[in-house]
Amino acid sequence: MPSGDGSSDSDAGDWDPAADAADAGDVGATHAEPADPAEARLADALERVAHGAVVSVPSILLQQALTVAFAATLTNAFAAGPYGLFVLARRIARFLRGVAGGFGSGLSRFLPNAADDAERDAVATVAVVLLVGVTAVLGAALALAAPAIAGFTGRGSRFVLYLRVFGAGLPLTTSLFAVAGIMRAAEEVAALNVLQRVAFPLVQLAVGAAGALVFADLFPVAVGVTVGVGVVAGAGAVWLARARGFRPRFRGAGTAAVARRYVRFSLPLFLGAIATTTQRLGFYPLIAVFLSDAAGGVFAVGVLVGGLVRLPLIGVNQFIPPVAAALHEAGHRESLSRLYHVTSRLVLVGVAALSVPAVVYREALMALFGPTFVRYAPLLPGFVLAQFLACAAGSVGILLTMTDHQRALLVVNTAITLFLAVTAVPLVVEFGLPGLVASYLLMLGVNNGLEVAVLYRVEGLQPFTRAHLRPLAAAVPFAAIALAARAALPRFPGAVVGTAVGLAGYVVVLRALGFSPAERRLLGTLVERYRLALAAVRERVADAV
Repeated sequence: MPSGDGSSDSDAGDWDPAADAADAGDVGATHAEPADPAEARLADALERVAHGAVVSVPSILLQQALTVAFAATLTNAFAAGPYGLFVLARRIARFLRGVAGGFGSGLSRFLPNAADDAERDAVATVAVVLLVGVTAVLGAALALAAPAIAGFTGRGSRFVLYLRVFGAGLPLTTSLFAVAGIMRAAEEVAALNVLQRVAFPLVQLAVGAAGALVFADLFPVAVGVTVGVGVVAGAGAVWLARARGFRPRFRGAGTAAVARRYVRFSLPLFLGAIATTTQRLGFYPLIAVFLSDAAGGVFAVGVLVGGLVRLPLIGVNQFIPPVAAALHEAGHRESLSRLYHVTSRLVLVGVAALSVPAVVYREALMALFGPTFVRYAPLLPGFVLAQFLACAAGSVGILLTMTDHQRALLVVNTAITLFLAVTAVPLVVEFGLPGLVASYLLMLGVNNGLEVAVLYRVEGLQPFTRAHLRPLAAAVPFAAIALAARAALPRFPGAVVGTAVGLAGYVVVLRALGFSPAERRLLGTLVERYRLALAAVRERVADAV
């Protein structure tokens, strides 16, 4: 089997005791600058990725909190059935947006390596035109087909209205994600977080509150969310033009070559996005055909709550695409392999810590959305386990793309989509909503396992070392403490106390098991970076006073 680039990297390819000793042992490393060039590259890459995650996580937490608040506002103001109908229409539109999203993947691949501003502007222009143009066509098709979709699924005229609003708003929604993609590729951490993680969720929550309290109707919410996303996207585009000098570039020397290269790279990703989006959002058409509106609402809430454990991977993935692309472009495969190992371990530490309380206190979590949803709390562990399996693979899909194996990713996603089609329909027909959750779990687990196998086959990269067992071991006492608190205390106090005490025990066990030198060095570097940044802020404040 392949083992990377044949370099001296002992942490690439197969599991190796030497790798665990070098990269995952409890050695008294400091954050001094490493002398080895490969270690120096790894330290720089880790710092860039981790800084993006550290800065992004608070805003991602805020985004998740605002998204949960938006959903809770609607589920408590309206019955599960009307909310489910609203969510169903919105997810069908999101399905089409996801299909077009493959054309945005080239931003992180090509923007960091652009030779000059002209090439940078050409790459951004091609990406935006493709994204918005394709979603405009798909959105128009959805709006025109809305009556036929409603008739086929047995939904009424309100469903037609929702589909038309979300279909017409698809180009606006996609423009926000295009602007965010440019910011991510340019490593504009603060601007990206303000735009995507704070501004839009705040607008969405305000619209939801107005729909619930003022209009007592979900249709104004659909219209308001669509308009709001366009306003936020426009503000982001203006910021890019003023702060970074981005300009539309349709003509000029080399523009046609840039467009051809971008399309060649992203076309397989666009085709693969059809399969990927079918995996992620294809459950909603199944709900539309086989299940009730209320089941759609329950499934959407389960995906939302289960997705909260994905937070560490979302943070790491904010800026690993441009970092991985740069390492691959420069041929530093040893550093890329080590980056994958360390980041996947750090992700697993966070995901395990979030998964335990989500499973143990599932009734308390589902109660936030109303009594109807508490009845379905036994299904929540399925959503959490699905996300845990997905996060255990780390940034596998991104690495396949950034190492120019998008065609392999297309094959994987197509195979998984066919597998899902064969298994999901019988499970849903036979078992209803529990069968749908089982399909969701099966899809994420098989998909990420196959992607890891393919990445190892084509690049010799895989995420696992023995150190990955440490957060799993630390989660055992965490779960025991959480279960004890659940048995001894009422629902919400038990959740708070059990999570706090269990998390403290989790940290103690992790510290006892030890961290790797790279992780210790990363922590020291980040602490020093933020100490200096805080000192500079204090100095500016003192000068101003």
